[in-house]
Amino acid sequence: MPGIRRVPPAQLFTTLVVGTVALVALVVEVCSAERVPGGVGLAVCGALPALALSRTRFVTPAALVSVAFTVVAHQVPVGLDNTFGVVELAAFSWLVVRVVMLQPVRRLLWQVPLLTVAAAVLPVRLDTDNRAFVPDLVGLIGFGMLFMVLLGLYLRLHERRRADLHALAKQEQRLEYARDLHDFVAHHVTAIVAQARAVRYTTAAGMPPSPEALDAMLEAIEKTGSQALASMRGMITVLRDERPPEERRLLADVLGEAVRDFPGPPRAVASVSDDLRGARPPAHVLDAVRHVVQESLTNVLRHAADVTRVRVDARLDDGELEVSVTNDGRAADAPVLSGGGFGLVGLAERVEAVGGTLSAGPAGAGWRVTARLPSSLA
Repeated sequence: MPGIRRVPPAQLFTTLVVGTVALVALVVEVCSAERVPGGVGLAVCGALPALALSRTRFVTPAALVSVAFTVVAHQVPVGLDNTFGVVELAAFSWLVVRVVMLQPVRRLLWQVPLLTVAAAVLPVRLDTDNRAFVPDLVGLIGFGMLFMVLLGLYLRLHERRRADLHALAKQEQRLEYARDLHDFVAHHVTAIVAQARAVRYTTAAGMPPSPEALDAMLEAIEKTGSQALASMRGMITVLRDERPPEERRLLADVLGEAVRDFPGPPRAVASVSDDLRGARPPAHVLDAVRHVVQESLTNVLRHAADVTRVRVDARLDDGELEVSVTNDGRAADAPVLSGGGFGLVGLAERVEAVGGTLSAGPAGAGWRVTARLPSSLA
């Protein structure tokens, strides 16, 4: 139900066991008091710190009541010869750890000393026959409380580090989603814009396309739009569900799908060396290959002009998988889509994440993007 916090069964069981043991110990301790006032004081002072473990607003009242009862027990005999409050001491010990872990620093400056003093002076409650042990017990308890404070600081730092790592993981995940979104949107939308401009250019040049040619162009735009929607649905599915990793695919099939989606003209051609015909790279490597090819082909549409040849080549070189996308065009005077992007930056991050390297630069009269990846092939 909304608003109800579900407690894990293991945690609930542990809480019940510890609570039961503590309650039994407190009852035994209360019954060991020789007088009723001493038993009542032990019961109240033992219950308050235990309550403060789950309700932090009772931390200060628990410590103050404990100190007050200690002062009263020291001045007026209340029959505490067998115990001074062992359950209360245990509760104070864990309470210090919890306070140090969770409370703001400004509260630690006065709550921790107050709890330490309240716990350290507990032996003062003992009657006159046991006063000889009080100094040693006070020092021992004070040292123990100092250890619990250090334990709380360690756990606080550990929790902070865990929170920082969680935040860093979420940031990396957001960057991964941003790269995926860029790949999906930029690739398909650029293809749609390029195809729409082709229709406008032919019409503006006084050569309006025939109804059949126009229908083919609109069909291509419709197909690319459908692919964009399918890609977005796939991304949403990945974000919502945790499905088992898919079976390794052939490298040649992935490259073939990438070049078939390239609208052209000219058409892109994929070439896989003979030693990679049956290669099935791991999913993370194959994903990097797919994004490298997709982004490179998108950049051809966006930034190149007078392109007559686009090739996608995959081969083994010095034990590494090398995938390159080459075109023979020149830089367009007016890119299809204006404005800076993060394509190559995102590709470099993605390739480096799987242990590879990415390079891009002139290749003769054209441009080449090359990715070198680990050759963990099946």
